Amino acid sequence: MRPVTITITNLTVGIAHITSYPERPRPYTIYRVPLYRVTVSGTSNRNSRVTEEFEAIRFGVQRTLTRSARIVGLADEQTHTLDWSNISTMPGFAWRVYDGFFIHKGPDNSLGGTMGSIGCVEICGAGEWDRFNNTIKLLTGVQDEHRIGNNRLLTAQYESATRPPLIIV
Repeated sequence: MRPVTITITNLTVGIAHITSYPERPRPYTIYRVPLYRVTVSGTSNRNSRVTEEFEAIRFGVQRTLTRSARIVGLADEQTHTLDWSNISTMPGFAWRVYDGFFIHKGPDNSLGGTMGSIGCVEICGAGEWDRFNNTIKLLTGVQDEHRIGNNRLLTAQYESATRPPLIIV
């Protein structure tokens, strides 16, 4: 078993279109947020250093019945050890950073504008969530996400980033 690091960088690599969450008034208001580079780094079973790159939504738009839309997400530099947990806002499991912050599957098409986002890191692109998790399994040498979390093998490092402005598309 080998440790693996996910780095959520402050480097923007494109844009995404999202809706607010948890309130998503119809017709949907679409917001533009940056896509950020996320890397997964570790050592292969042949002892060579490996880094894979991904694109992710880092900041989302929170809107409630009593609060207007605002940009949310983790902006400060910080490091967390991740657990594999059920995520209540969508089907399936994800990497829990802490409390309601996760790293999880994002939209297959980052410009689709149909997915709400509230500040989790969302791995974007068709098939990219599977590639992300397969990279983690390959580098840890462990094929079960729960076991990776239970053995504290996966760490997320957030680089400091400025929250983007609230932009309606």
